[in-house]
Amino acid sequence: MTSKPETTPFQPQMSIVMPCFQQVAFLEEAVRSVLEQPVDVELLVMDPGSTDGSRELLQSLKGEFGERLILHFAPDRGQSDAINRGMGVARGRILAWLNSDDRLRPGALAKVASCLSGDVPGWIYGRAGMIDGEGRPASSLIVRYKNWRGRRFTPFKLLTENFIPQMSTFWTRSLWLQAGELNLEKELDMDYDLWFRFARIVSPRVVHEILADFRIHGEAKGSVRAYEQLLAAYATARSHASEYKIRGKIALAVHLLCSWRTRILYYFLKP
Repeated sequence: MTSKPETTPFQPQMSIVMPCFQQVAFLEEAVRSVLEQPVDVELLVMDPGSTDGSRELLQSLKGEFGERLILHFAPDRGQSDAINRGMGVARGRILAWLNSDDRLRPGALAKVASCLSGDVPGWIYGRAGMIDGEGRPASSLIVRYKNWRGRRFTPFKLLTENFIPQMSTFWTRSLWLQAGELNLEKELDMDYDLWFRFARIVSPRVVHEILADFRIHGEAKGSVRAYEQLLAAYATARSHASEYKIRGKIALAVHLLCSWRTRILYYFLKP
């Protein structure tokens, strides 16, 4: 009797966590943008209770992508908690999260893998495009400005504004473990706080390529709660500014000016 050959368990190089709630309109595009990349990547979708057809869609996609798509259907305490839970069971050496209404660009993960080698703490961020609800390019002025601001990184510059696109940022597991999880008290700017904690350990590598697209639509937090998001970002900058002494105070003054300018721009350019 011939025994069946043992199959080697899938061991992903990268893990992407996707918090998801009531986003069925954009969900399939987001999932495919990750799992159709030619790298060893797993996608962990965290859905606390969608009722819009998201779970049924995910189950269908599970049949296509198999063990590379991991579904977690359980209540959570919000987006930060969902991401932390996903990171806690992720198996990859390189980590990130992608919101379920955004998407990665083709070839993005291969580029990331080539930049983050080894198990030492490290992180990179690239550029991001902006798309509307139908996937069309949108608000090119905002995109050009953010990409211009992010062309070079310094901690002082980060105090003046969160110019790092979350959907285009990736890091090693060792950095995540050293910096700690997302702050559950931060609902709108948990990424901004994380960048400060990363930067205390190591400076990021900047990639001057578009790695992902940020989607704007009427129900997105960045559109519905833009003003609250800016206030939260200022509070986070203040919490990290003291170590920079007088330069920190100068940076906070610049942050306020940038915040007012952004409010005016978003009023005209965002839905």
